[in-house]
Amino acid sequence: MGEVEQLVIGVNDFETEEEEVLTHWEKICEANPQSYDEDDARVFYDDQPGYWDTVDPDEFWDEFQDAYQGCWSDDEEFAYSMANDLGAIDGHAKWPNNYIDWTKAARELMMDYWSDRGVYFRRS
Repeated sequence: MGEVEQLVIGVNDFETEEEEVLTHWEKICEANPQSYDEDDARVFYDDQPGYWDTVDPDEFWDEFQDAYQGCWSDDEEFAYSMANDLGAIDGHAKWPNNYIDWTKAARELMMDYWSDRGVYFRRS
């Protein structure tokens, strides 16, 4: 077999692998139980390259649902929203809210969460 034939076979093998990954992603998208935003789900999928390729789509969505927190513009906004949702602050009060260092609060909170492209997830 000549070099050109071997190169063509190698390229075809690569295309097949890429198609298989895309096909698995499509299966995951088809199994989307609650019409989650697929761009947000793709962030979660891309965080662990290769891992999800062998996982059942329903298991992917279970883990996504457990980890997914939503989208925010930055960690400070996420921390403020989380504190507000938990009832830890009075959203209408100026004091002590205007004295809280949201950068430090966010840094500590992010020990248990991670984000990429503005999409936030709970660490497992």
